Amino acid sequence: MRIWLQKVLSFHWITTFLLMGAFSALGAAASLNIFVMLEANLRFLTEHGAMAVMEGALAQLGELLLNGYFALAMYLGFKACEHSLVDKLLHK
Repeated sequence: MRIWLQKVLSFHWITTFLLMGAFSALGAAASLNIFVMLEANLRFLTEHGAMAVMEGALAQLGELLLNGYFALAMYLGFKACEHSLVDKLLHK
């Protein structure tokens, strides 16, 4: 995986820049979705208690945690692209 990632990021600066933009957009969308849905989920759980659990609020909370890890992965991809672009800029 690491070698594949290094090949992709060192291919051309334009592809790295485009990939960086995609990571940024996906990470931002995932982060916004997490905050909106988490607030609604926690409100639902506090207002309805056991009924909310029976309706699947805990499963949705688990999905939100997975969405958080997806947003984190997008951030790490963004930072890897940023590091690659800065390294190319300073060493050429």
